[in-house]
Amino acid sequence: MIKFVMRNSHLDLVVLTSTNRLLLFPFVSRFLLSGMRTQAEDAPELMQNIQSRLPVKEAARTCVLSKSWLHAWSTIPILRFDVRRGKSMKLVDGDRTLMRYLRDNTPIERFDLMIDIESQESASHVEKWIGAIATKSCLREMSLSIDIALLRTSLTLPDEILSELYLNGVRISEEALHDILSSCSLLEKIELLDSCKGFKTFKVKNLLRLYELRIDLDAVHSTALEISDVPNLGVFSYDLHVCRPQMPIIPFNALSISLGRSVTRLMLGGVITDNACLETIKTEFPFLESLTLDMTSWMLGSFYFTCASIKRLSLLSCRRMLIDVQVYAPKLFFFEFGGNTLPSLLFPVSSLKQIKVSLSLIPLIDADFFLKMRETLTLSRMCYLNIITDNSKLPLDIDIDDLRTRLLFPPARNVQELAFQTVADECLWERSQFFDAFFEICHPKHVFARPDSRFRHNNHFCRLMLKEVLEKKTRIAYWPHYLKHVQIRQYRHQKWKTLTVSHRSFLDGSAPGVYMYFKLMWR
Repeated sequence: MIKFVMRNSHLDLVVLTSTNRLLLFPFVSRFLLSGMRTQAEDAPELMQNIQSRLPVKEAARTCVLSKSWLHAWSTIPILRFDVRRGKSMKLVDGDRTLMRYLRDNTPIERFDLMIDIESQESASHVEKWIGAIATKSCLREMSLSIDIALLRTSLTLPDEILSELYLNGVRISEEALHDILSSCSLLEKIELLDSCKGFKTFKVKNLLRLYELRIDLDAVHSTALEISDVPNLGVFSYDLHVCRPQMPIIPFNALSISLGRSVTRLMLGGVITDNACLETIKTEFPFLESLTLDMTSWMLGSFYFTCASIKRLSLLSCRRMLIDVQVYAPKLFFFEFGGNTLPSLLFPVSSLKQIKVSLSLIPLIDADFFLKMRETLTLSRMCYLNIITDNSKLPLDIDIDDLRTRLLFPPARNVQELAFQTVADECLWERSQFFDAFFEICHPKHVFARPDSRFRHNNHFCRLMLKEVLEKKTRIAYWPHYLKHVQIRQYRHQKWKTLTVSHRSFLDGSAPGVYMYFKLMWR
């Protein structure tokens, strides 16, 4: 149902859905018979706007309202062809409509095509339609949904139609995808997520304008990469999902790729195994500025990397065997680490401005862990810490006196945010000295307290703040004495409020799934 509303001498259009759509045309007819007929019929854009918002059949029925509506219907700059199985539109219908538009030189600003290709004849129609429309200078958008049911069908697309290709979970044959990539030489961006299952080889060649290429593959099926003649490639991401460390993979240095010297951002997942892979990165990408590595398949206990141009480095999903990281990069200003334990970190010639550490702590945590963390906090001007812990694997009797004795530095004040979350812990955390140890090594500016991932009523840091800071009636802890002021908010966009007893319901666990931000001001 369509409703017209008059406000301040302007005609507003409100499109409403209704099960009784037969009311549409009598309503519009009565409207046109009123004093607004001339104004409406003098605005073909308005009528075409109405028709473009309706299903095709109902939009076509508006042509009986008047000659103006008939002319508007025949010149809508949006073409929608739905030639899928079970639909009433046939190939010949598309031919006739397109022939009329081309004959009358009617503008086509948008073309939507949905079709099931079941024969070479339907593929030929698609090529003809797309080829004719792609040359229209007024074309702004083209949306294609093509299901190729017959694997041997050949489909060639013109160069003019694709500058970006994005496939997410699309079932497509290796031959069909390579046909698309080889026929669209003007591609600038390609993103394939979970869309190359069963491929033996993935080929990207002779794409002179390609700037960004992202490939996401499942390691269950080994897929070879053949990439060459992409001289303008600046961003390359290749993520190989490795379910088990022992799965056979093709390491990065063994891939048949030639990405060019213009790559500045490189993201690799599951294909970095040893120093030979790092050497390939160093020699193949002399102007690299950003490097992200998923270390799932790393096989060594040390990671030594030298790069004169690198500015951002991220090592993610690091295994427990990695105990030593050394990076020689004079321009490095951002470093990110993610894993199950914290290795020794060394940046001899770097001037780091920001470090981000995300740990899912599984092994036993002792005073040595906190001493190593305190050393890490000296490496950068600003630090961000994200800690996820499984209480069943953590000790509850950390020797705080031993930690204080061995500490060489006072609590770090460069931690911008400290985020906590527990996994399947009911109450043991609140009786542990884990938080006490953390506040011995740092005094963070902000704390992000997340609820337990399984027991949503348990937000241990919130209850700790309630008992230790607000009520001051439980065990003896040193760190609350160093707090000058505490503010609280539930969402990042909210204003900070002083922590008072009015926040008890957010802190005591009576509300499940509470995420809370704290702003801590230390003496």
